[in-house]
Amino acid sequence: MTRFDAISDDFDASVPVGETPRARCPYCERPFRAADLCALHIGQVHREECTEAEREDYDDAYDAESDALFLFQLKAVAMLVVLSLGLTYTYAVVWT
Repeated sequence: MTRFDAISDDFDASVPVGETPRARCPYCERPFRAADLCALHIGQVHREECTEAEREDYDDAYDAESDALFLFQLKAVAMLVVLSLGLTYTYAVVWT
């Protein structure tokens, strides 16, 4: 079982009245808010059916998502370091 086998499709993916999805999966007609989310879906769920262009779109979207996640994690670690140093300095000033 891969990590994509656990993806659940038993949720309501209907589009609200008056809105149009920015992208739609050509294989299962599932709507998406962004084209990169659709590319990730196609590359993960419809891996066997996708074309070479769709595979390249998936790779690009996956790389962009990985870069964004790494940047978020880097910022989170930096904030934890700043917070711990701030608390340490505050403790040193207040209790000495």
